[in-house]
Amino acid sequence: MLDEHGVSERIGVVGSGRTFYVLSLFVLNIGLARSMGAEGFGSFQQVFMFSAFFMLLTLGIPETLYFFLPRLTEEERPGFLGQTLVIMSASGLALAVAIWFGASFFAGVQDNPAIVSDLRMFGVYGAFYVGSAFADPIFIIFRRVRFLFILSFLHGAFFIVLTAWRWFAEIPSGTLFFAMAVFAVIKYALALYFLRRIRTVTGGVRWFGGRKMVLLQASYAVPVALANAVDIINAWLDKFVVSIWLGKEALGVFYVGAIEIPLVAVLLSSVFSVVSPVLNSMHHRKDFAGFADLVRKTFLFTAKWIWPFWIYLFVFADRLIPAVFGAGYAAAVVPFRIYLLIMPLRISLYGAIVLALGKPRTVLWTACGALLLNLTLNIILVRWLGLAGPAAATVISSYIHVAALLWVVMRTVGTGIGGLAPFRDLLVVGSVGVFAAAVAFTLSATGVLESDTQVVMLSAPVFLGTYYYAGKRAGFIRLPGPGGILEGRFHGRKAGNNTH
Repeated sequence: MLDEHGVSERIGVVGSGRTFYVLSLFVLNIGLARSMGAEGFGSFQQVFMFSAFFMLLTLGIPETLYFFLPRLTEEERPGFLGQTLVIMSASGLALAVAIWFGASFFAGVQDNPAIVSDLRMFGVYGAFYVGSAFADPIFIIFRRVRFLFILSFLHGAFFIVLTAWRWFAEIPSGTLFFAMAVFAVIKYALALYFLRRIRTVTGGVRWFGGRKMVLLQASYAVPVALANAVDIINAWLDKFVVSIWLGKEALGVFYVGAIEIPLVAVLLSSVFSVVSPVLNSMHHRKDFAGFADLVRKTFLFTAKWIWPFWIYLFVFADRLIPAVFGAGYAAAVVPFRIYLLIMPLRISLYGAIVLALGKPRTVLWTACGALLLNLTLNIILVRWLGLAGPAAATVISSYIHVAALLWVVMRTVGTGIGGLAPFRDLLVVGSVGVFAAAVAFTLSATGVLESDTQVVMLSAPVFLGTYYYAGKRAGFIRLPGPGGILEGRFHGRKAGNNTH
């Protein structure tokens, strides 16, 4: 039987730590955008966007921990953990070497030789970032999420300090990247220390699990790593296209338009870090009805938090971007609104659902198809539409990719789209969001408020208040935490009592 209270508590701890980290990264981008200007911020992002390669070099190993650790015996775990640490550390070292010696080439491709030294230091940061990627799955699986919270909180606090340091001292970018490298070393050492503290639970660490264990881990990790690589390249492709075709100043503006919405990614990752093992278990028992039901509940749970952000941001984008980032980024409004068209899809990690069905190769091939389509459209549309082109290309390829993954899920589970997506309830959530936006827009469009900041300060609380009140009246907003996913209590009653 699932411990709902325990699940809710773990989601809360993991989510709060990640939320703070994501918000601090968002604050860092805002602070740097305002203090550096579009050209300086663009140069910074020409370096920082190589963080895409950090996730590539995790090689799918963290996902293997989620899959294998619950299945391994106490005797097998130490060797499995040890080989994981060795692989992650070696991969991080390879990353640092590649960026260090390839920095001149990477800078030349982007026509900005001034970023060579910054790239090299960022590679050092990446090496230890990759090396510590074991922490999330291990501390979640062994229910030591407080350690994960500490690591996320410290990383977030560091970004806030970095933002303030740049804002008040106007330090050069080289100092920023050096500080990031030093922090990554400290975080890596702290993660190892925490791992040592739970050795009584994990069984310790033995540095080699045996050839059979290595091959077993690799057999699962390779297709996952390739799929992750394709997804990550897909996610960052537009920034590289803009940087190469349009230059660093355009990248600075475009990055603001393409910026990740805080809390969306952290909500999804936190929910699926807890839900994915349950989906795996249901698939193992061939409980396809329960599998589809949990997917449906998760869609609705995430939608009622994500969709209101989408609706508000789309309506007030022309006010929000100048208010937050400054008047110099007004051109980012168009790509920002285009990217927001992806938000209706951002209520699930579709690849994680397919992985739970034991189909890593399917995730890989659909991701490859989406990448090829996205690359083709990016190159064509950036020439025709400028900054709007890569945004439109990403939206189109994303919808086709999700459609392909959902088709696989429906065929495997044996249900139609109605068995996965609670359309009636989603329509209620969307309608309440549109109503709240209409109320906020009407009150802020009276002409009394002139500045963008004043409009945002009035419209945001009005929108949230209206959405909360109308959502409670509609029955889908409740105070209990996200552990209710597992029982389906989204409308003040069991989801099983709904008709979808």
